Amino acid sequence: MKKVVFLTIILTLVAVFGGYHVIKATGEYPFCGSCHEWDGAIAQTNLADPIHGGSNPKGLGAKCTDCHLPHDSLANYIFTKAKNGIAEGITTLTGDPDKKDWIANREYARKNYTFDSSCLNCHADIVKTSDANATRQILPVNSLPEEIATLSEAGRMHMKYLEFKGTGDEMKCTDCHKNVGHKELGKMLIEQKHRIANSWDEWENMYQESRKNK
Repeated sequence: MKKVVFLTIILTLVAVFGGYHVIKATGEYPFCGSCHEWDGAIAQTNLADPIHGGSNPKGLGAKCTDCHLPHDSLANYIFTKAKNGIAEGITTLTGDPDKKDWIANREYARKNYTFDSSCLNCHADIVKTSDANATRQILPVNSLPEEIATLSEAGRMHMKYLEFKGTGDEMKCTDCHKNVGHKELGKMLIEQKHRIANSWDEWENMYQESRKNK
């Protein structure tokens, strides 16, 4: 009996320890890039981002999974990770990146592949605001107008976020923070979609590509 208990404990520790390292390893840039191979230029805009990306001067950049997976529970994190991984793998194997509308997809990705629980996992102090160098709790949603007026503009907006939570007017963090995490992503996508040729041969190649896609 003691051997069974001891073996169970060992196997449990191996599973937990191994599982932790598997989850960690599959959340880093190299692994994500193995399926998201179409998104190389998009990843570069994250690496170039000075706040949430790899160019943060204090080394506090967020990994792909810090923003693009939910952090409300471990079960939801793992389930969404597996589901999205399978879907992305199928898309990469069977799809055509040249036929994808990357600019239109940006809004879809913002709605479906960013999670408020991810933002709040790091920004748990969203229910606080700084005014006159003093940090205070955001006021209750039934506060008087003169009390609300003491908040900063960001504080008033975050108060609305809390007020609408769980209603038909519920907001997402990315409704306001549309460009977070990727430096000049929109500019990069437009330049790629509407790129200008540098030579006559490149113009000819672009013309032939456009005819194939029609």
